[in-house]
Amino acid sequence: MTFDAGTWWLLGLLLTGLLGIVGALVTRSVFHRIDENSADIKEVRENYTTRKDHKADTDALRREMKEIRSEMRTEIQDLREDIKEIKENCLRKEDFERNFLRMESKQDALNRYIMERRD
Repeated sequence: MTFDAGTWWLLGLLLTGLLGIVGALVTRSVFHRIDENSADIKEVRENYTTRKDHKADTDALRREMKEIRSEMRTEIQDLREDIKEIKENCLRKEDFERNFLRMESKQDALNRYIMERRD
């Protein structure tokens, strides 16, 4: 098979077209990624916080957590004192029932005594 000047010219033209298409696809892909990265960078710039601000925020959170812990400790202590006072001033259910049954038996005995005295 012989290649004359027209064949080489056609082969060069096809190779150039193919390289142009591949180059365009690669360029489109690269620029698309650059656009995505620039959008991500823009989002980060809009939403980022500096180290100084971050440290100030974390310090403020730590202070608030310490305050909450101390408040919880005092409330727990108050609840313990309230429970202790309730235990000292109130009857348990079993004690109440026992005293109530004793009072009922005394009332029954008193009613019997009164009924006997009437007769």
